[in-house]
Amino acid sequence: MFESFTNSVREKSGGKLPFADTGVKIKAYFNQIAENKRMGSDLLFMVTYMASIITADISRPEIFAFTATRKEYATSKYIAKVETFVKRWNYNYAKALEMVSDRTKNPMLSSMLSRYGNSISSGVPDDEFLLLELSTVRSVYRNYFEQGIEMLKKWGDAYIALMLSATIVSVIIMVSIAIYAPDDLDTTLNTSYLLIIGIGIFGIGTMYRAIPGDQKCHEIPGQGSYEQKMIRRMERFILPTILIAALILMVGGFNTGLIFLIIGILLAPLGIFAVIDDTNIIGRDADFSVFIRSIGTIMGGKGLTVTYALAEIDIKTMKVLSEFIQSIYSKMNLGLDENLVWERFIDESGSNLISKYLNIFRDSIKLGGKPSEVARVVSSSMLEQTLLREKREMLATGFIVLLIPMHVAMVAIFIFLYQILLSMSHAVTAVMASFSEASAAMSDSTTSVGGSMSGMVNIFVNFPEEKMGTYVAIVVLIITICNMMAGKIVKGGANYLYYAFGSILFTLTGIIFIVTPFIVDMLFQIPAMGGLP
Repeated sequence: MFESFTNSVREKSGGKLPFADTGVKIKAYFNQIAENKRMGSDLLFMVTYMASIITADISRPEIFAFTATRKEYATSKYIAKVETFVKRWNYNYAKALEMVSDRTKNPMLSSMLSRYGNSISSGVPDDEFLLLELSTVRSVYRNYFEQGIEMLKKWGDAYIALMLSATIVSVIIMVSIAIYAPDDLDTTLNTSYLLIIGIGIFGIGTMYRAIPGDQKCHEIPGQGSYEQKMIRRMERFILPTILIAALILMVGGFNTGLIFLIIGILLAPLGIFAVIDDTNIIGRDADFSVFIRSIGTIMGGKGLTVTYALAEIDIKTMKVLSEFIQSIYSKMNLGLDENLVWERFIDESGSNLISKYLNIFRDSIKLGGKPSEVARVVSSSMLEQTLLREKREMLATGFIVLLIPMHVAMVAIFIFLYQILLSMSHAVTAVMASFSEASAAMSDSTTSVGGSMSGMVNIFVNFPEEKMGTYVAIVVLIITICNMMAGKIVKGGANYLYYAFGSILFTLTGIIFIVTPFIVDMLFQIPAMGGLP
């Protein structure tokens, strides 16, 4: 039955099911966004690679062939298309670059490919163009990165204002429910949820698109620094433990604050390792630009091999990388395989920049490049990225310092008001009960007065305590998750930084949930009203 219905729909829709391509288009859209975020840094990697290997005096076909094999760059597939047009369809490089440029959606890459094609048509030597183009790409990348930082400053403030507005809307809805007690309560609450989620998605999505990509970890499968490996090991039992504990506490009817607090405490070990690793990677990247320039200069100036050049390096100026450099030298001095030693260094460093630029340096040297020139090109590109990262770190620190107190303020205002409304509801309910008892023993005139007073305070009697408790918990959860994602997006780095922000925000939220009822009871004691004499 279903097959015949599907076939009939296909026939009426021209052989396709309705909306069959929607999922593919949505996936392609998000893939394009992710690629555009990587394009600036990957284009810099690729041009640095091409400018480095050209020092080995290799031919143009070799430049494109070697570059097309660098699958770790998002730009390499476009160079592979150029190779396809040249080697399979017999186009020249200038025409092939023009064709690929016209079909490239990213304007930064399209412009670079177009310039390369024009230089080939004009007869400009590849080495001259690539060295000049590297300077151009660095300037474009710096401008692109700094524009993203400026946009992020504005959108960071806008995000705080949006989430504060969402909290105020939730407060208004909660007060309105306490006053008017609408019949269609579920619709009102669901609308509030959608509104808060929509505001969060808009703010987070805008910041994500504004900030340039800065991948800190190399993400080699199964490899990484000590902290990264520890995080992966602990994830296997901490995350299931959090899920099971939260479900048990929810089913058992425990305090919502206790659930938030336990989630934050369990995430703390992952968050601590995440912060340590992020700090170490920043330090290693800063030292590596000095290290690669030093080793290249020594190899080129004294004509030494890598092993002897390592012995000449002054490691006192590289505090973070000094232990790694000593380990590399010891292993090479023992005669271990050089490739395996460098691979081990890349894995243990956990750094994406070290992985990319060290491979560029080593490939260029293998092809016969001049160590001093290669080191100068590689270290300059890496220094550009590390300096821009420092600007982002400064901005991220300011945003996080603002985000955490604002999160505490938003959550505290929301929960405090809920507890105050709850206390008022309990007090008014008790007053109404005393009026009812007193009215039964009074005269008709007094009863009318009691009835009028009853109508005046009846607005807080029907406060839906259970549903509003669930509403408060869900809204606070949405705000916490949104702020956690916002902090990670602004900070950048690996996804495990979600654990760090999650640990801080869930812990603070849990503490507020737990202490708020006690504070409200101390500060807001509504006097009880006895019956009339």
